[in-house]
Amino acid sequence: MKFKITTIILTLIAIILTSCAGESVRCGNGKIENGEECDDGNTISGDGCSYSCKFESVCGNSICETGEMQTCPEDCNVCGNDICNENESVASCFPDCYCGNSTCDDGEDHNICPADCLAVCGNDVCEDGEDTANCLKDCFCTNGTCDPGETTTSCPQDCNNNPVCGNNVCEEGETEASCPDDCSTSPVCGNNVCEEGETEASCPDDCSISSECGNNTIDSGEDCDSNNLNGQTCSSLGYGSGILACNSNCTFNTSNCDCLIFPQSGCPSGEKCTVDTATSNRCILAGAGSEMDQCDSDSDCAEGLTCAGLGTIGVCRRFCQGPNATYDTSDCISSPGSICKYQVQDGSGTVVPSTYLCTAPCDVVNATGCPSGYACDLYGIDRTSNGLPDLYGSECYDLNNSAYWCNYSACSPGYGCFDFTVYGYVKDCFRWCSSTNDPCGGLGLACYAFPEPVIIGGVEYGYCDLPE
Repeated sequence: MKFKITTIILTLIAIILTSCAGESVRCGNGKIENGEECDDGNTISGDGCSYSCKFESVCGNSICETGEMQTCPEDCNVCGNDICNENESVASCFPDCYCGNSTCDDGEDHNICPADCLAVCGNDVCEDGEDTANCLKDCFCTNGTCDPGETTTSCPQDCNNNPVCGNNVCEEGETEASCPDDCSTSPVCGNNVCEEGETEASCPDDCSISSECGNNTIDSGEDCDSNNLNGQTCSSLGYGSGILACNSNCTFNTSNCDCLIFPQSGCPSGEKCTVDTATSNRCILAGAGSEMDQCDSDSDCAEGLTCAGLGTIGVCRRFCQGPNATYDTSDCISSPGSICKYQVQDGSGTVVPSTYLCTAPCDVVNATGCPSGYACDLYGIDRTSNGLPDLYGSECYDLNNSAYWCNYSACSPGYGCFDFTVYGYVKDCFRWCSSTNDPCGGLGLACYAFPEPVIIGGVEYGYCDLPE
């Protein structure tokens, strides 16, 4: 029989599972027994009492019952009921779906209705309040818009004709009178340029030049000299691709070198390297968010992590690469169940080569490692196309998403939804257990292994023999 475990990001491959025969089901005998809400003498769903003896609403009876507002538009999609239902929009039902009703309805966005719609990072629109620092996914170089945080220097593709005052770069069209913050003639000590008015005595960081500097020969104390880079490149200095240059004080100028994600390098202290476009990286401020912490933007996450989707929220996910690319686990070191899985795209939708994200490093038995409102589950991948999974991973799923419910509700954290009807059980939530962590005994139950072993990191997983 098929045992299906799902995740919230991608459609994953069904796991072939079976179990040992259990006790006969009492549901359907016409008696309301312990654990049953109803018993109409059958195990047929759709008649008010489900096959698991739970009360159920009936879609199609022209009554908008509890729980049907989003699942049964036939009964609940009524324009004028003060609720903007799933199939209604601003265009089709203005009395229910309008700006100012405290709901971001279909057809509204942050720019159209900021009162109802928060700026959403990841919707391909650089909205008011978003910039390259807090939402690189929407506000990125080469998206055709000179977004907040971009300049003619950092993104000439978008900002050639749009100088930005206050970015510390005196761009074309700016003057000391129109933008003194950027174009002041006062020298700036510490910018690796010995400017007019600076001397070796007043600014040794910029103007400390050996008597030999400028002779195109590498002398003592010099990194480089004029066009002589001493055989060094951006890559040899720990950066990615780019053009290495030499400052006037014979130190390296790495401003045109790309940073590296693997390993993290090439960024100033307090910053991290992340994806800019499919062919280049960029440095942004690094946050404090750890793996699977909730985030709103890339800059919320620490080095080596980026903000990516999980259901309706964003979480910090780990970049991975691995010698075998997809599914390799060497870069996903937080737990054995975290595998290198998801492709990365830049803001234009172009796939970034050799760069992936790890699945959630959560613990299915201890029910840890997922944000609030999410639970850990396992899934299998059939890499050999023989109909059986040969690799298992862990991921978090949304407890409020009905697509992952079991018998009209979500399984509690620590439980998985298994369909064992062929063995006398209903499809229900069963407690997870493993060869190293067996909570079944405390429930008076036994831990059963799956006929097709589910093994992650040398640990075999199973289920307690009675449902929740």
